[in-house]
Formats: sequence, C-alpha cells, structure tokens
Amino acid sequence: MMHNNLFLNKMVIYTNEGKVAYDENFHRGVNIIRGNNSSGKSTITHFIFYILGGAFNNWVKEAKSCSLVIAEIEANGATITIKRYININEQTGKANDKEAMYFYWGDYNQAINDDEEWKKFNFNTTKDKKSYSNVLFDNLHLPIVKGENNITFHQILRLLYVDQDSPTSSLFLYEQFDSTLTRGTVSDLLLGVYSQKLYDKSQRKVNAEKELDETKREIKVIKKFVSNPIDLVSSHIYSLIEKKENEIKKIDSKIIELKEQTRKIRYTKNTKLKFEELNISAIQQREIIKLLDRKIRTYRFEINDTIDFIEALKNKLKAIKKSIMTREILGDFPLENCPECLSPIESINTPNTCKLCKSEIDDSFGITQARKIEQELSFQIKESSSLIKLKQRELINLEADFEAEKLKHHHIQQQVNSALEDVKSIRDERFDSLNIDKGFIEGEILQLRTILERAEVYQSLRQNQAKLEIELESIRMVINKLKEKQEKLKREIIKSIERKGTYLLNNDLKRQDDFFQAKQFQIDFRNNLAFIADKEARYSASSSFYLKTSARFSIFLASLEIPNMRFPRFIFCDNMEDKGIEKVRAQNFQKILVTETEKHPKNEYQMIYTTSFIPDELNNKNYCVGEFYTKDNPSLKNV
Repeated sequence: MMHNNLFLNKMVIYTNEGKVAYDENFHRGVNIIRGNNSSGKSTITHFIFYILGGAFNNWVKEAKSCSLVIAEIEANGATITIKRYININEQTGKANDKEAMYFYWGDYNQAINDDEEWKKFNFNTTKDKKSYSNVLFDNLHLPIVKGENNITFHQILRLLYVDQDSPTSSLFLYEQFDSTLTRGTVSDLLLGVYSQKLYDKSQRKVNAEKELDETKREIKVIKKFVSNPIDLVSSHIYSLIEKKENEIKKIDSKIIELKEQTRKIRYTKNTKLKFEELNISAIQQREIIKLLDRKIRTYRFEINDTIDFIEALKNKLKAIKKSIMTREILGDFPLENCPECLSPIESINTPNTCKLCKSEIDDSFGITQARKIEQELSFQIKESSSLIKLKQRELINLEADFEAEKLKHHHIQQQVNSALEDVKSIRDERFDSLNIDKGFIEGEILQLRTILERAEVYQSLRQNQAKLEIELESIRMVINKLKEKQEKLKREIIKSIERKGTYLLNNDLKRQDDFFQAKQFQIDFRNNLAFIADKEARYSASSSFYLKTSARFSIFLASLEIPNMRFPRFIFCDNMEDKGIEKVRAQNFQKILVTETEKHPKNEYQMIYTTSFIPDELNNKNYCVGEFYTKDNPSLKNV
C-alpha cells in the first residue's frame, strides 16, 4: 500500500431535529454519486469538504436544516471518526466556516456509543493545543508548515476537491485572498518535494540575519561612545582594576601601621563597632546567596529532569511510529506455512479473517490505538517543552541575581576585613589623607568596573557576530544543496503529472483540436493554471472545464504510481458534466478515468464524483453510492 492514504468509509448527516438526513457507506476505489440536476449531489460533496476540514459556509436551504455531520475515515491505516457541527448565524444566514472538529480514535459504531473519548480541536493552533489541521497532518504524515505561511488542511483540500463554483481558469479551488506562496507550498507538500529541513533552515536564515544585523548595530553604538579602543579590551580593564586594588592594599598597610603606633579604642559597652555591623550585613548577605544557590540547583535539577522526561516521551513516540510503520509493512505479509508445524496453510477468501485460527480480525484497531497514543504523547511533549522554557527563563534571572549578590557580598566582606584590622582609632591628618586617597581609588575601581561591563558586552557581541556569520555561511550552503535536490525531484514528478494530463487530453472526443493533438501539457501551481503550450489560449467553457479537470485528475493518477508523493490518493469531484459539456463527452471522460484508476489495486485509492450522465457499464453497486437521486427523491431526507 502507498504510504499516504485517506479514505472516507462512512458519512452521516443529522437534521436540526436529530433525524438522519443522509447515511451512506463509501468503498475503496471508484465511488459515483448519481442523480438528476437539483437533486442534492453537490450538497453531498460540500458536506464531504466540510467534514474533512474545509472552510465552507455557503449552504443551500436544505443543508441549513442540518446541524451535524459525522464521518468515519481511515488515515494511513488508522480508523478515526470525526464530527463537526453546523451553526448558522440567523442574521447573516451564513455558517461558521471555522467550526471546531471532534475526533474519536475508533470506528463510527464505537464513536456514537461513547461520549467520553471524543477530543475537541479548534481551527487555530494554540500554545497548549493542536488545531484540527495539525491532527489531520500528523495522521496523514504531512509535515506541518510553521511560521508566517501557516498551511491548514483546508488549503490541502483545495487540490483534492474539484468544485463547480471555481472559475475554469483556476487550478485550485478558488479563494478571493490567495497567494502564490500558499499555492506553491501546498503543491510542494502534496507532490512530496516540500522539505521541512529546508523550511526550518530558511526560517533560521531569516532569524540569524536579523540577529546579526541587531548585533552589528549594538557593536556600532558601543564603539561610538568609546574614544579609546583599548577600553573595549576586557583583559586591559582587568589589569587596571588589579593595579588599583594593589594601591588600596598599600594604603591599608600604611593605615594599620599608623594605628599600631598609637591605638586608642573608644567605644561603650552598648555600642557596636563598625566591623560588627558590617559582619552582620555579611552574614545576612551570605544567607541571601545560599538561598539563591539552592533555588538555582533546584531549577537546574527540575530542568534536567524535564529534559529526561521529554527524551523518554520522544523515544516512546519514535517507538509508536516504528510500531505503526511495522504494522503497515507487515500487515499484508502473506503467511504460506504454519509457524508451528510448517505445513502449508489452506488459503481462504473471507476478508478480515485470520489465516491460522480463522477468527475475525480488525487490522486497523492496533494502528488506530497507536495513533491515539501518538497524539497524547505529542501533547505531553509540547506541554513539557513550554514548561522548560519558563524554567530556563527563571533560571537566567536567578543566576543574574546570584552573581549580583555575590559581588555585593564580596564588597561587604572587604569592608569587614578592613574594619577588623582598622578598629577606629584617634584620627590624625595623615590617617584622614590616606582614607581620602583610598576613597578616590575605590571610586576609580567602580568606574573601571562599569567600563569592564561595557567591554565584556562588546566582546560578547563580537563573539556572537563571528558565530552568526559562520552559522549563516553553513546555512546558505545547506539551503542551496536542499533546493537543488528539491527542484530535481519536483521536475521529475511534474513531468509524470504532465504525461498523465496529455493522455487525458489526447483521449478526449475530437471536440478541440489542441487537445487530441497535444504533445505537452503544463501545470503552473504557483500561478494557478494549466495550459497546453500557450498560457493565453482560450477555449469554450466546456473545453476549459475539461482542461482543468484533466489537470486535477492527472495529479491524482500520478500519485498512484509515485510512492514519494504525499497526495493522499483521494480525490472528489462535483459534477462531471459542468459548464455545458455534452453527455457523450462526459461519459467518455468517466470511462477513461475509471479504466486508468483500475490499473491499480482498489485498496490504494478512493475517487468520489457526482454525475447526471453515468455510463451504463458503471451504473451498478460496484461503483455507485446511494440511490439515483431526483427532485422528488433528493440526497437529503427529512429536511
């Protein structure tokens, strides 16, 4: 089986009164919804688009009588049931197109009987919770595009859903506010050429360039206010401070020498000496430092403990992913001999039955449970990572406070030491002169420490500048290599898509010379168009519709042959005879598509489309879903 698959197994729509408006099972392979015009076929595709995460709010009157849609899907082997409410604004008549989605890891029958295990996911991603697009991306192994160009699953559906309302010139489902970047990213994702590593490197390049510019700006500002460049050399400032401290030591020695000659201590029993007051301050300061040290050690322990916990969760997540992959790879592995006695095993044709014990089995259950655990582990990792960032920020503040308090303690201790040697004696002029000199030098030291702080900031900025320049050079080399590899892969995949498109055009009925004579077919995802040779060529409405639909189905058909494509081998199309295309031409196109898809195993793809002109050979239960709808027997009941 292809590694990226999406299947719609069942869809149920409920009315505002809780009655069932629609309840149909879908199968692997080709699914045809048929009926007359205005019988509600398009409404069913709107509901499929909506339940899969599409932003849709332009409901017809009958659909506005419905309040809930539930669907059982299968995403890469995991069975998931999803539901989404329809809330109509009474004033505008429009529904909320960003309505939340509810997920249940299990099949439809389990889901409707279990109210507790449903998980709600909103349209937007928050700091603590994923969006429903994130969940769908995870389960379909699609990389989540982070940053300014946030891609939702709605954007993915714009290439999976062929609707009636978009102009025939629009390759994607049309949106008023659209960008080449969005279309380019979506196409790269689905073609399988989008590289998360390239995206991350590109984002880091932008951020690193901003950091480098800011660093250079700060360096320039510091240099502007420093007249002597040597004042920005830390080692030079340290030597000056050391020289001044030695001068103070010499002065202290002279002061002690003077006091030893004539010491007269004058203090009362109830009066504290200066050194005693300073000593109390020193003790208090030591307690402050001890408290901060304990806090820092506690925070470091908690951070390391959380890092270990996250690493354990990541290992569990890797194990779960490997388990899912192994299950997918070995799921269809044929057992020809009994593992106990090695006798040949008699083949059986009953689906979902064990070849050995003949018991009924559910292949998707293990994968479904694993997907559920995978989502829970991802949430725990995200929550723990947020906690680490907070702790690390607090740790930085604590460490800064610790260094400041240590410096304060050092200064007090120096005063204590000086006071112990210098119990106040009777002053004389020389003694006062020495203390004045000492005060001046201490002031110079404080000034030098300010200069030192600026010099260390400057040196740190210079180191950061050098580090960023080396990093940017490395990033640019990696980006160039990744882009080269990406473009090569993209050219090969697009070439295959264009071959499929050319085949569909060549096999059209001979209504448009350019089509059956076409030697090439080109798709420009970023500019939202498909063309043969001339971008400006104009055709009739029916031929333009045929051209666009051929382009969309050529992507789908190519995905059945290219394992690396992330296109989920799923496509749904509203109305095969849009824009006045004649019956025989529409039927011919349907037969070509069915013939081409059936060259591949049915369990690898799902194609859903609506039509009023179904060919006789396709009008049977092997292909069709539901009844043939009419105005008197529409697709939605009880509305």
